[in-house]
Amino acid sequence: MSSTPRGYTTFPSQADLFYFCTTSSTSEDDLNLHYAPPSKSSLKIGVLVLSPDQVQLLDLAVVDLLAKISRNRVSKLNAPSSILDEAVDELDIRYVSESGEGSFAVTSGARMPVTNSFDNSPHFDILIIPGSFTSSELPVSATAFLAERCSNLDTIAIMSVSSGILNLVQSGVLHQKRATGPSSLLPTLQQRFPETAWQHTPWTRQDKFWCSTSAISALDMAAAWMREYFWDRREAVECALAAAGIAPRDEYEG
Repeated sequence: MSSTPRGYTTFPSQADLFYFCTTSSTSEDDLNLHYAPPSKSSLKIGVLVLSPDQVQLLDLAVVDLLAKISRNRVSKLNAPSSILDEAVDELDIRYVSESGEGSFAVTSGARMPVTNSFDNSPHFDILIIPGSFTSSELPVSATAFLAERCSNLDTIAIMSVSSGILNLVQSGVLHQKRATGPSSLLPTLQQRFPETAWQHTPWTRQDKFWCSTSAISALDMAAAWMREYFWDRREAVECALAAAGIAPRDEYEG
């Protein structure tokens, strides 16, 4: 599994620890320390429905995986109190379309209710862009909304699932950034958007942008994000991922 991209949370080596303990300087620059802030105890997740076409039901599995670290979900796993204490207090998940009305079509004969419009949606910590079955241009209103939300400095992560990359790249936010998408779409993406560094990997990450080639690889991508962002809730993360059937970190690294 060495070809699968990983998160970037690292720990000091023994040599680094020796230097930290023996240097007389307490400057963060001299110590080369970069602290990851504590994870938030509540998060808002926005699922963006940008096309009138069906959303693939499997693409929404990544939303459910993220939700598994909530206190409500962990409490149903018969986890010990120490793990429950680490769970996220609240995950507020909204489904956003331009109009904010009605429901949107999902494959396998399902429909999901829309909760917000472009105009009344709150700030989201995480944006998820599921795939659909269209390659048509997004309307200007959709690209403008997506670009504005992606450029917000308070947005923690933007996750494109499978063909959702077609929507994300049209917003212009992937200029000179690494990205990936379904192998069947990569030739077209490379031709239409040559300024993006397209990768032939199951998923990619650059800064806060995470992209996957499929709904299945999106689960590994989301698991990597959870392990990185919730570094201070490690036991709760591993409990949630194990319940979802995600392999432990050691199996990936082995």
